[in-house]
Amino acid sequence: MSRRLPRKDVVIVGFGWTGAIMANELTDEGLEVIAFERGPWRDAPTDFPPGYMQDELRYRIRHELFLRPDQLTFTFRNKMDQTALPIRSWGAFMPPNGVGGGGVHWNAEMWRFLPSDFVLKTHLTERYGAAFLPPDMTIQDWGVTYDELEPHYDRFEYLCGTSGTAGNLSGKIMDGGNPFEGPRSRPYPTPAQAQPFSHTLFGKAARELGYKPFPQPSGNLSQAYTNPLGMRLGPCTYCGFCEWFGCGNYSKASPQTTILPHLIRKSNFSLRDNSEVVRINVDLILLDITADGCDLRHAGNRIELIANKPILDRA
Repeated sequence: MSRRLPRKDVVIVGFGWTGAIMANELTDEGLEVIAFERGPWRDAPTDFPPGYMQDELRYRIRHELFLRPDQLTFTFRNKMDQTALPIRSWGAFMPPNGVGGGGVHWNAEMWRFLPSDFVLKTHLTERYGAAFLPPDMTIQDWGVTYDELEPHYDRFEYLCGTSGTAGNLSGKIMDGGNPFEGPRSRPYPTPAQAQPFSHTLFGKAARELGYKPFPQPSGNLSQAYTNPLGMRLGPCTYCGFCEWFGCGNYSKASPQTTILPHLIRKSNFSLRDNSEVVRINVDLILLDITADGCDLRHAGNRIELIANKPILDRA
């Protein structure tokens, strides 16, 4: 049986990094926000305690944090004349499932795109000539530049407490960092992680050969850090359980460690888990968002979201 919920200004479908950041920004502006996430609630201290988080059978083999093919799968074919069949077992492509999305199980590699990536067609034609690109290649410039996005890169890195060594500060090449990166407005918020013997030895050999090795920027923190929202993160213990696993040490940047504890305290934000949006219908009169969760109608804004919240959690 459906029920009418209070009017909301914004509905966010899916609650990973993007959903969490958008919800925080929009609620700061005073808007009433509700978010829907198809998977279960996940919380760092209760879902990922260090006492059993390193359960490789549960997380690495049985894929506890991922969408299961029997919940929702994708079809795939190698050629146009083949019949697409459902994917029965995930490979390198691992769709997340649950609050925090892929930000829960990621490795926290914190690369920026290069300035040339944003103007790739222009960059390639200027470097190699207009005839270099085949006529049927759809490559285009992005329409936004690195310089325009740099403040947002910077803000995200300081939200996460990213550990690294700057290689280009406002156009000045810095020793020990990535000399090929685009100019950044300030250093990383925390220094690069400590390098083990093997990495140190490899770096020494590379420098002797004239190369410029540098530590990879990481969302696994080298030291304790408090982000602009007041969230406190701890230093990485180098346990090795990053990808495929959550982090109960508060050492890896994720929505759970950088945003959620701040966001859920706001009276103008609500989150409904185990509620999956399955279809969006659009017509000239009313925009219908049909979901598998709760019934939300915004007649004044011509928005309607209808759903059934499942009784049992398949996780």
